Amino acid sequence: MSGQATIPSDRARSAVPDSLTIFSYAWAAQSLVQLVFFKEWASQGNILGYIFAALAIAVFVFPGRLFLFVPMVIASVTYFVSQWPFVVNHVFVDTFVSLTMLVAFGLMALRYMTSPSQFSRQTAEAWFVKFAPVCGAIFAFMYFSIIISKLNAGFFDLDVSCLSGMIEEAQANRPLISGPLSLFSVEFFFWFFIVAEAALPVMLAFRRTRLAAFYFGVPFHILLGLMGHWPFSSFMISLYVLVAMPALKGVAQELVARLEEMRQRVVPAIPGTLLFAAANGLLLASVVVLKPSWIWLLWTSALSAVLMVAVMREHFHHGLFSGTGATPMWTTRPGILWVFFVLAIANSASPYIGFKTESNVAMYSNMRTEGGVNNHLFMPKVALFDFQDDLVEIVDSNSPDILDLKTHPARYGFVGEEFEVYIPYFEFRRAVSSLEGPNDLQITYRRNGELREFRRGADDNVDADLDVRPPVVLAKLAYFRPVFKGEVSYCLH
Repeated sequence: MSGQATIPSDRARSAVPDSLTIFSYAWAAQSLVQLVFFKEWASQGNILGYIFAALAIAVFVFPGRLFLFVPMVIASVTYFVSQWPFVVNHVFVDTFVSLTMLVAFGLMALRYMTSPSQFSRQTAEAWFVKFAPVCGAIFAFMYFSIIISKLNAGFFDLDVSCLSGMIEEAQANRPLISGPLSLFSVEFFFWFFIVAEAALPVMLAFRRTRLAAFYFGVPFHILLGLMGHWPFSSFMISLYVLVAMPALKGVAQELVARLEEMRQRVVPAIPGTLLFAAANGLLLASVVVLKPSWIWLLWTSALSAVLMVAVMREHFHHGLFSGTGATPMWTTRPGILWVFFVLAIANSASPYIGFKTESNVAMYSNMRTEGGVNNHLFMPKVALFDFQDDLVEIVDSNSPDILDLKTHPARYGFVGEEFEVYIPYFEFRRAVSSLEGPNDLQITYRRNGELREFRRGADDNVDADLDVRPPVVLAKLAYFRPVFKGEVSYCLH
């Protein structure tokens, strides 16, 4: 049909799994993990969350269908942006990855709208090939950003370090891994994790070593998931699928071929796609009797096993550093899509330029760049923005919600303890302007060393904008952590 892009029907779709089918399956799975773990959408009756969940289930059961996967990616962007800025770091980056996919699809759709050609499985493969390099580069850069943020004095102080506290918590409270983690000291595992996280971005950046990174990168994320961070691990493992796609596709196709032979012998009357859908539906339904984390572990272990078989087979046939079997990364083919990689870099750079301190891939790093303090070992702070240095000390208020902002707990190792904190004025303004009542709200606070009073509705408030919501775009992008008083940089997300 000339001048119109046509998405293939189910029957037009090949039974042999291609790159998009495999990746859409993994991407839908990790999307469901995020929705299950961060499930406020369900209790709040958020319609965007329900639409996203329904489409993610549909893609997980019937992967590779463009008419399902494209709407699912649109729904994920719509839902997650609606939750900005109050999302965890990897969910913020998830949106960059999804936007990369959507823009790539849009560029291809525009071309097909003026062409007599129709969408086909070859087109779907071309779509994957177009967005995969940028998504893979964002993935590798995440590791780089994570390890760079951890190179600070607070992180290497094992008394307060997020990592040492995380290991101690796992040794005490994670039965599946407490035994192995107790075999060695906290210091041993601390340095093991540091070396692994430092090596991963370097190995992933180069095609010859890209697949070799899987030997400790994939087990590392299974371990991290068992330590309680299974949403983050799911996100990263889905991107490992993307990076190993040339090697993985061959293994997946052979596996499907063998399963198809079994199906023809045992239940020839039932189509393979229907059996696959039923199996995945049963897996999702098992959440009724099993913990979601157990289902995650079961599914991730199976996927990781297939991944590792693909990588090992590739290395057996072509050598450890041949560079085959890995998705190309540094190529000009994606064109304008590289703007999303630049955005990912800018997002990670935000603490060092005085902008936001949350959702910038500096999680659990003990890094501090606020209040004129920079505890990083070598990264300078170039204060292009002054949000981080505009700190407020709350003295008193007739609102319990405002008084709660005076203290904040630390993560890992300090359970039940509250520490006195400053709050960036931007977040102070967000909190005050969002507060419904009382009409006689009064706050005493110290800003820029000056004691100030705020009375709701008064004409003489020094900070007249305190009761006015921040600009919408800025409020969506900027999010700041509280700042502990004193010299110690305790662990925060």
